[in-house]
Amino acid sequence: MLRFQYPLRFAHCDSAGIAYYPRLFELTDAAIEDWTPAVLGFDRRTMHQSRGLGLPTVDLHADFTAPARLGELLSFDVALRRVGGSSIDLSVEVQCEGAPRFAVRLTQVLMDLAGAVPVAWPDDLRARLMNAKEPE
Repeated sequence: MLRFQYPLRFAHCDSAGIAYYPRLFELTDAAIEDWTPAVLGFDRRTMHQSRGLGLPTVDLHADFTAPARLGELLSFDVALRRVGGSSIDLSVEVQCEGAPRFAVRLTQVLMDLAGAVPVAWPDDLRARLMNAKEPE
């Protein structure tokens, strides 16, 4: 599990200062984008431009526990749960000072950008993923 922290800014909130849920998904995606180089060894730009690979989300479920409010520092705990032939399952638990705010479970699929088709994890990336996978 890796933790990333982001402040909840005015741009993420409605006029009452409560986080607007599409912005929470943007912050979740930012945490996953920050997770990528920590686990795979290169960022999304390199993945897309140099390796011709993408990692789109194909399934996503969220549970909202409590409102996130303007000015809170949110902690995003990203954990790799499963490594498939061309996919990964991630969980993202979000909290503020230990109090839960929301949780996301998602599946991403490795794809060849030129052909827009799923591809198997290359051996080097599979090895990195297996090292990062949370124990069951």
